[in-house]
Amino acid sequence: MKILLALIICITLTACSQTPTRNTQVVDDRPGIAFELPSVASEYYELRVDGVSYGYVGEYQAGENLLKMVDGTHQVELLSDDEVVYRKEVYLGAGVNRIFKVGPHE
Repeated sequence: MKILLALIICITLTACSQTPTRNTQVVDDRPGIAFELPSVASEYYELRVDGVSYGYVGEYQAGENLLKMVDGTHQVELLSDDEVVYRKEVYLGAGVNRIFKVGPHE
């Protein structure tokens, strides 16, 4: 009877223990760029970064979507009908998000 009682106590104690858990998070700390645009027409400028086209700049409006990039210096250009309307060289470090304000004079 003592053995049975000891066995029940051992089983009860082992049933109460929790298995160890691990929580893994992946952090995306790549820098990103977005744009503030003054007009609907400027949303259709072509975005090029380091000579590579990323589609229309309207896809990367501030507060909506960021274009994630690698750390380093980049040449950012906006084109309208293959004519450069905005050009900026910028250094982007890890975790930095940059908003470009593209005005009507640029």
